[in-house]
Amino acid sequence: MNRDPRSTTLLSLFVNTVSSSGVVHLGDGQDTNMASRALAVQRAIANFQDDEFFFESYPIFYLPQPVPEAEVPVRFRSESPWPTLQVGCVYALGVSSSSTFRVGCSGPVQGVTRIKHIRHFNNLVASPAGTSAENRDYSS
Repeated sequence: MNRDPRSTTLLSLFVNTVSSSGVVHLGDGQDTNMASRALAVQRAIANFQDDEFFFESYPIFYLPQPVPEAEVPVRFRSESPWPTLQVGCVYALGVSSSSTFRVGCSGPVQGVTRIKHIRHFNNLVASPAGTSAENRDYSS
């Protein structure tokens, strides 16, 4: 693949949100490596403590990254009679979680996101008629 730098013309770009190791790259680039990790904790009653959760406590964050068994050979050829990349109007809602949005030539791109979802819900007992489970005392 020809990676000679060339000019890029972009008419307009709107990206609403970029987060969690997301990348917006305008122009040529070499290697792009993105990584993010998150602990997503959801509870019926918000009673969080400082230093309650640690990445090291969950194997998903320290196990080696899986590698594909075999590479699939790909033949790619691209020719353009124009000296510039021409892009019109681009509208993107979001770029997130180790993803990339690039206008231009690129080298290899790698993105890894590891998320541990934790759900803590109390065993809700059937509420008597006319009472709400939200108003019940769950401290015992």
